[in-house]
Amino acid sequence: MRSAIAIIMAVLGTVLVLSGAAALWAVALARPDGAATEPTRSDRTMGALSRLPSPDRLIVWGVVLLGLSAVAAGAITVSATATAGNP
Repeated sequence: MRSAIAIIMAVLGTVLVLSGAAALWAVALARPDGAATEPTRSDRTMGALSRLPSPDRLIVWGVVLLGLSAVAAGAITVSATATAGNP
């Protein structure tokens, strides 16, 4: 059951990260309405990089789900130990 939950969370996390990245690139690559001439490739690249908005919530939630799935699958373990000794 634990591995099934980890797989589901990993798939959902991956989908969220990819859809967030696609949304960011779609906004960045949208052409302005008043473009009279065809821009060069370097102009389009620099324009796309300058229009990238701040990271979207989808990417953050995807990364959180990927981290939780790694913990659920046992790839990341958290342990704490404390010992008290006689001096």
